Amino acid sequence: MPLTKIVITGNKGGTGKTTIAALLAEYLNHQNKKVQLIDTDPNQALQAWVNNCLQEKRPVSSPPPVDYQITDTAGVSGGYLTHIKQANIILVPFVPHYVDLQVIIPWFQSLPKEQQKKVYFLPNRYQKTKEQREGLKQLNETRRDMKAGTVLSPLSQRPALYGSLLNGSPTNFFTQKESQQAQETFQFLFNHYEKNH
Repeated sequence: MPLTKIVITGNKGGTGKTTIAALLAEYLNHQNKKVQLIDTDPNQALQAWVNNCLQEKRPVSSPPPVDYQITDTAGVSGGYLTHIKQANIILVPFVPHYVDLQVIIPWFQSLPKEQQKKVYFLPNRYQKTKEQREGLKQLNETRRDMKAGTVLSPLSQRPALYGSLLNGSPTNFFTQKESQQAQETFQFLFNHYEKNH
């Protein structure tokens, strides 16, 4: 299987990119895939999680050769462009609020068409409010107009569930029954990717 490069990005900070990167690594490790994690965010939260898991005697990131390379980017740095150009999958977590969409939609529209086709939007901290439903509708209309991008199933507002993930743990998150929502979202992502590439 060739290396699949996944970049977790978006021109907005505070959307849960690092938590999603860790969740995705957990999912792939649970599927017995070899994963290399790259943290380009200056705060190094993903690297701290990798180190925390190592202290628990559970390596979550491998050196090459690997099946998947996951790169976590800073919310507002220009350096992510290099990673986007090399990506097979561009995963964009966002909170479906008006303010976030005023950043995410123009960012998506500014990408070259080739990269737009690789974008998977992941609504995070979803609460099913009228504002968030309208936000998803607006994003879907933009995506349809541009004939690019895919919107994944939302991850709910569950800070108690995902909030402690970055502390590290001796067990994989996907061994818990609470992981079903994230598991279904990631299964859809990879099934869609395999069908379309």
